[in-house]
Amino acid sequence: MFENLSEKLQPELSEIYRYLHTIPELSFCEYKTSEYIGNKLTEYGIEFNVLLGTGIYADIKGNNSGKTVLLRADIDALPIDEKSGVDFKSKHKGCMHACGHDAHTSCLLGAAKLLNAIRDRFNGTVRIVFQPGEEGDGGALPMINNGILNGVSAAFALHVEPLEEAGNIQVKYGSIMASPDEFEITITGKGGHGAYPHTCIDPILTAAMIVNAYQTVVSRNIDPMVPAAVSVCSIKAGNCPNVIPDSAYITGTARSLDNETREKLEYTLEKIAKNTSESMGADCEFNFKKLFPPLINDKKITDITVNAARKLGIGVVWLERASMAGDDFAYFSQNVPGTYFKLGVGNKKRGIIHPIHSPEFRIEESALHIGSAVLAKSALDYLAL
Repeated sequence: MFENLSEKLQPELSEIYRYLHTIPELSFCEYKTSEYIGNKLTEYGIEFNVLLGTGIYADIKGNNSGKTVLLRADIDALPIDEKSGVDFKSKHKGCMHACGHDAHTSCLLGAAKLLNAIRDRFNGTVRIVFQPGEEGDGGALPMINNGILNGVSAAFALHVEPLEEAGNIQVKYGSIMASPDEFEITITGKGGHGAYPHTCIDPILTAAMIVNAYQTVVSRNIDPMVPAAVSVCSIKAGNCPNVIPDSAYITGTARSLDNETREKLEYTLEKIAKNTSESMGADCEFNFKKLFPPLINDKKITDITVNAARKLGIGVVWLERASMAGDDFAYFSQNVPGTYFKLGVGNKKRGIIHPIHSPEFRIEESALHIGSAVLAKSALDYLAL
């Protein structure tokens, strides 16, 4: 029954997806996107509320009272020039839905329509959440701080995966995404003429020594069996070929799948930066910006999604390893039991193989109704427990 209903939605879901793809908007500026979502919910007869300016949520209440389960989609885009070649490409220069949030939104709108049509057949409440700002500092935590999880006892979310063929979902128990933390280092030395380096305190050399030492953090400070990543991604210093500058600036990312490793990375990176700077006679300001915690899937909630997919005839692929990318759905699953699964949207025969965040990213649209069905079925099966 459910599979047939979702398949009938496919043309509408493609229409929704293609329109959203043309109007990508950056974090917390998703005004057109939010307006469109609100119009669709109104069309479906679903009352909604606005949160954080562009976030939207709605409660679909069943026939009788019961538990409340949350379904979440993120709605923002990335500052990327699109090169996908689709005829419905972005109309907003320098902005693209390169992470598939337009697909996530389409799937959740489809799930909302399915659930609202059968609300007299289940007990409890399904809270649908269209969250802004996932690509930035994150909209999940501000939504939680504003009460979005009040009364909620479980949460589900999906993310598209173009490296998995359409028709399948990917699942994993435990850690599935990393904490994508960032660090910033400002090294202050003493500038001067490049001909007289002995009169200077060279911040560039100090920065180079720090960067070199950082290459040993994972290999020599973290258990070899524990995943972690440290990458220096920018160095800025000076603008003249014969002048040693006063300062240098380093930024990068440190990623881990558990909180113990996360704390160790912060401690070790700061210690190396400050001790190295001190040894060179330079001052050092170190800032470690914690973004999202590791995203950890609950086994019981994950099993609900696995069983829902199998009942719908959808392939289930078990992931052996977590991703070192991050997602702020981690805050939802940190507060209530939750699961985050990946929706296969690849199609090798059609050349749909480019990873997320690529300017060539695109999806196999026939997967959209699968995402809607798995979200809706997972919510119903949870409420029926």
